[in-house]
Amino acid sequence: MCSVKMIARREVTLAVVLSAAAGYVDAIGYVYLGGFFVSFMSGNTTEFATSLAHGDWGPVRLAGTLIGMFFAGTVLGAVLVRVGDGRTTVLAATSVLVAVTAALGDLTDSSVPVTVLLPLSMGVVNATFLSAGETSIGLTYMTGALVKAGQRLVDAFRGGPRWLWARHLALWASLLAGGVVGAAMLRWIGLGGALWPIAGLLAVITVIVAFERKRRGVFGAVAPSSRRETYVHGPNAPGAGPDGATR
Repeated sequence: MCSVKMIARREVTLAVVLSAAAGYVDAIGYVYLGGFFVSFMSGNTTEFATSLAHGDWGPVRLAGTLIGMFFAGTVLGAVLVRVGDGRTTVLAATSVLVAVTAALGDLTDSSVPVTVLLPLSMGVVNATFLSAGETSIGLTYMTGALVKAGQRLVDAFRGGPRWLWARHLALWASLLAGGVVGAAMLRWIGLGGALWPIAGLLAVITVIVAFERKRRGVFGAVAPSSRRETYVHGPNAPGAGPDGATR
């Protein structure tokens, strides 16, 4: 049980850090693109729908491109998680995509790198916690996290796990904190300067995750379900029922 709890803590920590990174990147994209998102596709879909209704084709094209590239990123992430060491491959690809965007941001004033590469990277990173074909922890959308936080809070008062709700709330808070820092960095040092630090952080996370997975003996693209890394909501999570649902 202690080892399971330690793994769960590592998973939560990784999810919180990556959510902060996603918030950082999304805030940069939002400010740079004038109110469009690189990771929050619900917002882009609403913008797409309202612009389409008003015949405002510029926003329709931009929102449609962002949605399409994010979707392409989710497909790419689902492929990459089955290549090499799945999780490490996904994180490495994410860091490379952000780094390329940063480099192009230093070389050009075009919005194309942000419009194409950043939503692609945010789609890819959501495969980090892919387990049994499903993303168990969403890193770039927090409506579900807030819903789960509220539900688990009620469970806590009814004899369920006391602090499970806080894990979900921590994901939202980390996205918020990352967004504040990302928007501030873009304002202070511009696109390339703001993206290089997060690309570096993602690269460091990739190395740490690869080392830790090798140490634990779970290195590889395909692992048995019992060896999956996603213990936050999976069948081995503290407080989880036999169907894998967190109780």
